[in-house]
Amino acid sequence: MKKTIDLIPRGSKRSSLLVLAVLALLGASLQSCAILRSVSRAQSVFLREEDPVLAADTFPLLIKASEILLEGSPQDQSKLVTTASLYVMYGSAFIQGEAEFLPDDRYEERQEAMRRSGTYFARALRLLEPALERRAPGLIKALAAGKAGDSASALLGKLGKADLPLLYWTAAALLSEYSLDPLAMANARVLRIAPPLLSRAQALEPGWSQGSVEELLVSLYASLPDYLGGGMDKAELAWNQAYSYSKGGSASLYIARAMYWDVPADDYAAFRKHIDQALAVDTSTNPDSRLATELAKRRARRILAAQEQYFLTIPPGSAP
Repeated sequence: MKKTIDLIPRGSKRSSLLVLAVLALLGASLQSCAILRSVSRAQSVFLREEDPVLAADTFPLLIKASEILLEGSPQDQSKLVTTASLYVMYGSAFIQGEAEFLPDDRYEERQEAMRRSGTYFARALRLLEPALERRAPGLIKALAAGKAGDSASALLGKLGKADLPLLYWTAAALLSEYSLDPLAMANARVLRIAPPLLSRAQALEPGWSQGSVEELLVSLYASLPDYLGGGMDKAELAWNQAYSYSKGGSASLYIARAMYWDVPADDYAAFRKHIDQALAVDTSTNPDSRLATELAKRRARRILAAQEQYFLTIPPGSAP
């Protein structure tokens, strides 16, 4: 039986595209980490790792080391954003991302993993939101209250290119938290805060980090109906921009195409084409992003293995 994907994602596999969007910045973010700059050999080894399991085992060490550095200068924006980004990536890729593919008979285990991933997103926001407030006092409160117009624009205008990582990771943390329970009333503030932050980031530098902002916007727009600021026309534009900026080298972008466009259209041929394109991305062309690509490929294989969940009929000979 086909399972459709709702405009507002529900259930385990419905939020997986946001996980992929966050993963799109994995390589670029870690390249800017203070800890990894100071230990260049560790940076190279981690970013070029082709085994996601080994990476998952290593990630907690990176988090604790980053926390130690932050302890010495807790308001250093670079160290703060580095630590928060590690929280979001670990929660998304290695906890939530794994939990989404647990079978139904492991429901309680899946729910506990989702709860645990949420604690990492909350940790990130405890660092990021105060940092934004220091840069633009009153911004979070104004956006959360739904205050648009000149006042919010003036506050956003205080944020420059040096604040791009802060803008991106605050939005990513908010949307990651939102993905765990899109219908929770408390999450209404996310839809008031995250989009303006991403819009400001995109205005400051279109195509930043090979289209990472645009790729996150694909997930945002495709997951929301028009009346909440989303819509497939916006998602299409963001997808084309992200594709151009990444030069077709983002495996997660092909998966987004398959899941947000092809599955709802019941177009198995297009779905299979895009999943195969994701699997065919050559990690040697950008070895510093090998881990992000391998994680996306692993997700593509899992989606392909579960393809019967998405389509009413599958052509003969279309085995995973």
